[in-house]
Amino acid sequence: DSATLTLSQLRPPQQAIVQRVRDADPQLLRYLSEMGLKPEAHVKILDYSPFDDNLHLKIEGNEEAVVLGPSVTSQVYVELTE
Repeated sequence: DSATLTLSQLRPPQQAIVQRVRDADPQLLRYLSEMGLKPEAHVKILDYSPFDDNLHLKIEGNEEAVVLGPSVTSQVYVELTE
């Protein structure tokens, strides 16, 4: 199932659509929603840091690129768009 990929598994220059966010933590959901990381959002992976597994990504509708660590990216399920 293509929607079982997590954001943490992606590498540059992959692009994906957010399918769902694991919703165990309401604060995390709110944080992600504020930056535009919610279902149907398109994301593009810009950079990956192998030392701490941080991803630099561009979220559709958000001017700033964001850096997210594995504790966040492992909670976001995506489907590749390419």
